[in-house]
Amino acid sequence: MENPSGATIVCQGETFTFKLYQALADNGGIYLVIEATEGQSNGVTRAHTKTSGIKLVEEPTADAIDILADYVAKYGAPSAAAPKIFFRYYYVNSSTGEKSGTMLAEVKWAAAAAGGEP
Repeated sequence: MENPSGATIVCQGETFTFKLYQALADNGGIYLVIEATEGQSNGVTRAHTKTSGIKLVEEPTADAIDILADYVAKYGAPSAAAPKIFFRYYYVNSSTGEKSGTMLAEVKWAAAAAGGEP
């Protein structure tokens, strides 16, 4: 089974999205499993083994997936006190149970951008 592509993870203010660079050409029966850690302090450099499932996406595409509600339900809102979040993600074929290789990622939460419309 093909491994997932890299991903862009945006975690700023109330925005928390996960977006694959490229989706599978044939995603029928495929699930994307997204695992994350609770927020970690800036000094933590590797915490991928602490991940736990937060989202299961059936037939994933390259569209951005809003993971904020799923993350908050599991760990609470991301914050400046523990801004680093580590991820593991992979595909699972629902017909065969075959699992792809596991991809690793991390993101650092940032406060919402200041300013806006006057």
